[in-house]
Amino acid sequence: MIKGSLVPNITFFDADGNLDIEKTKWHMRWMFEKGVDGLFLTGSYGSGPLMTNEERIQVFKAAKQVVAAFKGKIVLTHVGCIDTKSTLELAKAADAIGVDGISAVPPFYYKHSEDLILGYYKEIVESVKTPVYAYNNPETSRFTFTPDTVLKLQKIGLAGLKDSPVDVGFLSTVYYDVKLNQKNFEMILGTSKGWLPYYYMGLQAAIAGMNNWAPEIITAMMKWTFEGDCAKSEKAYVVMLDLSKKMHFTDSTIVSHMGLYARGFDAGFPRKPMRLPAFDNPKYKEIRTFVKKGFDELGIEMETGTASSVALD
Repeated sequence: MIKGSLVPNITFFDADGNLDIEKTKWHMRWMFEKGVDGLFLTGSYGSGPLMTNEERIQVFKAAKQVVAAFKGKIVLTHVGCIDTKSTLELAKAADAIGVDGISAVPPFYYKHSEDLILGYYKEIVESVKTPVYAYNNPETSRFTFTPDTVLKLQKIGLAGLKDSPVDVGFLSTVYYDVKLNQKNFEMILGTSKGWLPYYYMGLQAAIAGMNNWAPEIITAMMKWTFEGDCAKSEKAYVVMLDLSKKMHFTDSTIVSHMGLYARGFDAGFPRKPMRLPAFDNPKYKEIRTFVKKGFDELGIEMETGTASSVALD
């Protein structure tokens, strides 16, 4: 069972748009050292749709190298592409590498009927031995899962579902069907928003974008939640929600790079057409101020780096 805090980790590129695998591995190690339980590779945050299959496979292999130095960490690979052929190529590669799970968003851009989506997942399941998870992200895929869709996916053999919209009606319907009928099917929150109420319902894992730039806060929130310390977990949850709101001013991938730079870490670059604000932009200093305030409110020391690209003084 997948439990705890995972990260939809960003992929690092250099200024020319080339994959920076060493910086990507540094970031993976750093997050593991801060308590993150697992990686969700080359999804939306991880720029998967902007990468070739060969580049994504490099990231899969890099994650396996990094995770080998840590105990009990999880590697989930996102293999979803706009077409089935490319998705299957990635799924088979991830399976051969030996990851813990394979996830895929429905094929995006074009609008597909449910029967085509079910056929897509059936081909993935039949092509690998690794557990396969569907990824409900209608904002990017133009397909919205329903409880009935999930029932059909369970019959195909899917291991679980990562859900990003966190709609209470949908999630509770699926969760209690799984619980009451004792099904072997995992539900993973695709965001840290909603963590506490859904944890009390029974969910055990969340994929938190904030882990990219403030993993200490998510780690503390999870720790206090699992320990049953309601006062601390609720305070951490409120701090997390406040920081999430303040960082919701542009694309989440850009925000993750900026959050790292604001802490003094060399966070490389996203791939164009994404672009970071100029390093003399006062937004970096503003981020550093309110992130530090969040750490202070929870009594957590905020580690800072020595990268000098951004003006923070």
